[in-house]
Amino acid sequence: MEFTVKKPMHVIALLGVLGSLALFIGYPLVSLFFNTEMPSIYSPSMTPVQRMSIEISLLFTQFLFVFIGLIGVPLIWYKVVNRLTLKEMFGRLQLKRDGLSDALLWGFITVIIAFALTMGLGLLYMYITKTDPSTFSNIPDLQQLFSISSLYILVTVQPFCEEFFFRGFLFEKILKKAGPILAIITTSVLFGISHLSYTYAYAAIIAVILGVLLSIVVYKTKNLYSAIFAHTLINITSLTLYFFGQSFWM
Repeated sequence: MEFTVKKPMHVIALLGVLGSLALFIGYPLVSLFFNTEMPSIYSPSMTPVQRMSIEISLLFTQFLFVFIGLIGVPLIWYKVVNRLTLKEMFGRLQLKRDGLSDALLWGFITVIIAFALTMGLGLLYMYITKTDPSTFSNIPDLQQLFSISSLYILVTVQPFCEEFFFRGFLFEKILKKAGPILAIITTSVLFGISHLSYTYAYAAIIAVILGVLLSIVVYKTKNLYSAIFAHTLINITSLTLYFFGQSFWM
């Protein structure tokens, strides 16, 4: 079934998709031009229990918005507009066990390529712009809100949601209408824009490159698990290397 404005439920589904795009892509883009320093939500007088309570609330709120916007909205579209069963939805999203071992292998290869590219581009970017390498990562910003354990939970869970939306739902829709090249470029650029909320241009550039690699591996393997595995492994490895580097230089 195709979308039609004559059906109210189709319009509601469309508003949901537009809302997700506004939240995860529009807001970061706007925040780039209205960058303000966010005051700390923790005060020195807080007890460990109070800090933990706030941190858990932040983590819960983060996951709530991510799950609703990046997973719930696409599922509603598939159910309301396309009238698919859950099994058919997973088929559209290419969440399948067939060829899983090959998908994970290609995901691992993607991780190696991604780190090689980002290291080379990082050195080149630093040489050209004379930028402080400490601004290359958004981890210091996240550390102001989350503990190390919460950060690992965040970087492990969120990739699934992002891949579900960008390399799953959006990629499938654009691929069907415009072909692989436009699907790869569009979803990668949108993925990069979604990382502008960290206000670092380098993070967005790397996100675009990563988006291209993840889109290509999904298109090649016809399996979204390849991108989910690669994205998660990249996040966990990057976070671990960051903390290792901090402890090494201290």
